[in-house]
Amino acid sequence: MKNLVLMCSFLLPIVLLAQQPAKNFSMYIHGGYRSTAYIINEGQQKMVSETETSHHKCIIFNAGLQWNLLKKWRIGPSFTYDHFGTKHRSVEYSNLSYLLRCDRIWKKAKNYSLYSGLAAGTRKVRKFEEEKETERKIVLGYQIYLAGISYKVLNRFSLDATAGWGVTGILSIGATYRF
Repeated sequence: MKNLVLMCSFLLPIVLLAQQPAKNFSMYIHGGYRSTAYIINEGQQKMVSETETSHHKCIIFNAGLQWNLLKKWRIGPSFTYDHFGTKHRSVEYSNLSYLLRCDRIWKKAKNYSLYSGLAAGTRKVRKFEEEKETERKIVLGYQIYLAGISYKVLNRFSLDATAGWGVTGILSIGATYRF
């Protein structure tokens, strides 16, 4: 399963790149804050050990490739990594997600665009206690992009901010390069 997902995530963009006209593609890198996995585990007190109760969370790394299918729609693969746990790492969670993302552009002006979207795929969850892996599972991964704004700062570069719910966090900020 893992090999199939990896193969599709690498081959699908290459195949589609060969069939599309130039300048309809974008690559993005975002940093997110507070994924649903973190919020749920924190609420259910699953990030508590015998020696500590304070938490740490790393910035959620989200990167992907998108291409414009039509004037108002874009689609592409997305990769997300989320890591969180107790402060001194006696309990840790590692989430790795491979998603297919689809966005709807609601308004496009000269320097900005407003959009929303949905991403769905698989999420590999690993739990560590005292640096030993105690749980590994593959579950559904998703992200609902309720609102996003992209502001053009240079000819091909823009800054993005999104608010939503899912694996990339409730707030995500980053940069996009269009080619």
